[in-house]
This record gives sequence, C-alpha cells and structure tokens, in this order.
Amino acid sequence: MHELIKVDGHESYALRDIFKVNIGDTEYFTRLGSNGEWIVVSKDTTNAKRKAEKAAILNNKILAFYLSSSLQKRRVNEQAAVILWQWDKMLLQRQLVDRGLFMLPENRSKFRPI
Repeated sequence: MHELIKVDGHESYALRDIFKVNIGDTEYFTRLGSNGEWIVVSKDTTNAKRKAEKAAILNNKILAFYLSSSLQKRRVNEQAAVILWQWDKMLLQRQLVDRGLFMLPENRSKFRPI
C-alpha cells in the first residue's frame, strides 16, 4: 500500500511497524492522535463498538474504516484491492470530517457510519 500511495505524498504503515505488538487499542489511538490526521483501516470491528476505543478514536481526531463482514470473507489480495479502490474516497472523507468510524463497503456504495 505504501509504495502505491507515496507517489501522492501519503504514507501507510502496519500497526506492528510503528508500535509494540502488545499496545492497547486506546493507547495507540491516543498516540496517533498526537501525530496528525490519521486514517486507520482495520478488520477489528469489535473495537468500533467498545466505548473506550470509540471515544479514543473520536477524541483524537482519527478517521477509522472497518472492513465490512462481507469484505472480511474475501481473500487478502481482494481486501487490499478494495482498500486501494476506495482510497481516494477515504481521503475525501478525511477532508470532509475530522473524525469518525465508518464501514468500508465491498463495493462502491457510500461509507456507513458506525
């Protein structure tokens, strides 16, 4: 992902590349919030439903996209293709809102707030 989006001045990292493996969700959301406008893409829809994690995302101006259940059932290369396919819309969403949690659809439908 990084190699494809760096052309436009963006960066992409796996969580394990910037934080210790055992970091808690609320802690990494808080630390990301202190470093700019992050977009987080995750399969962990349970952290979108937990009060503490959701509050950490919203309080730290993070835009989080969660793979829909149908997308999670797809092969990893298909998941990556959808993320890249939706990337421009995700960047536009970042311009429109300064924080939020959204479901990343498998198709071109709109992002659904969580």
